[in-house]
Amino acid sequence: MKPLLNFYLIDDSTFDLFIYEKLLIKSGITENVKTFNSAREALKHILSAGTDLPEVIILLDLQMPDMNGFDFIEEYDHLPEYLRDKIRIFMLSSTIDTRDIEKAKASPHIIDLLPKPLEVNFLRKKLSI
Repeated sequence: MKPLLNFYLIDDSTFDLFIYEKLLIKSGITENVKTFNSAREALKHILSAGTDLPEVIILLDLQMPDMNGFDFIEEYDHLPEYLRDKIRIFMLSSTIDTRDIEKAKASPHIIDLLPKPLEVNFLRKKLSI
């Protein structure tokens, strides 16, 4: 049996955070989900965790006020390598804007752009589990 994964959900929608957390736990992929209503708060948490940061998969919303998903990625690029090595990022969005789609695909930090609403079976395939 594979070990359970750690997830950080970053989304300004409290509803989406609640639903995605429940979906991930119910799916058996994880028992450990941290939720953040703010990308800025998630970055602060990652930095403060330092060497105690577990390996984590981030599901990052694209469209957020204050700091959107791409702003988060820009700041993430400046994190120490030992932190970035512990993190895998999937961006979540319902966007049909080809500029956003191409920008996400071009980022070396984003594994893939997943459609909203999140489908756990699709995520499983992307994670190869």
